[in-house]
Amino acid sequence: MQYLKLTNALIDNNLKKYLSEYNKTIYDTKDHFFDYEDVYIKEKQLQLYYSSIVISLYSFLEQSLLRLVKISEKDRKIKIDDISGNGIIFKAKKYLEKVIEIDFEEINDEWNEITKLNQLRNLFVHSSNLILRKSESKKRINTIKDIEQLKITEKSDYYILEFENDELIRHFIKIIRQFLNKIYTSKSS
Repeated sequence: MQYLKLTNALIDNNLKKYLSEYNKTIYDTKDHFFDYEDVYIKEKQLQLYYSSIVISLYSFLEQSLLRLVKISEKDRKIKIDDISGNGIIFKAKKYLEKVIEIDFEEINDEWNEITKLNQLRNLFVHSSNLILRKSESKKRINTIKDIEQLKITEKSDYYILEFENDELIRHFIKIIRQFLNKIYTSKSS
């Protein structure tokens, strides 16, 4: 959270100040004082920053779950590589449920939020932008549209996703923290 606070302060002090000055400048004189490409990059910089944090948070979650599973594997014959499934967190969940016998009913709310994080992360990594095409799977579209802290603007063939602030990042940090805490403190059968 400290990193987020420091970076937000830099963004507020530099980036938002620059864009505010640009927006206050009379249209006819903008070309004299500002470089259009520079303004465009600065406008996209905040979205790139937040999307990169989503990717990093997801990576942290994957590594945390993988570490827990690897520790648990030492005393068991079944390994995570023996579990079918796509993606580390889904295989880890299945391993924790089936082998370690952790009851995911108690952490269902957090798990549902993590599946939203998964869909958002996959969009950023595999589409490398903040555009959700209407040709994507209905499941992905509905899951991402269900993320309350994300502004979604509908266009003819796609949706534009936009972070208006760091609320979504803070939400996912809180969810990951709660999720991992509940897994580490749960009692297996």
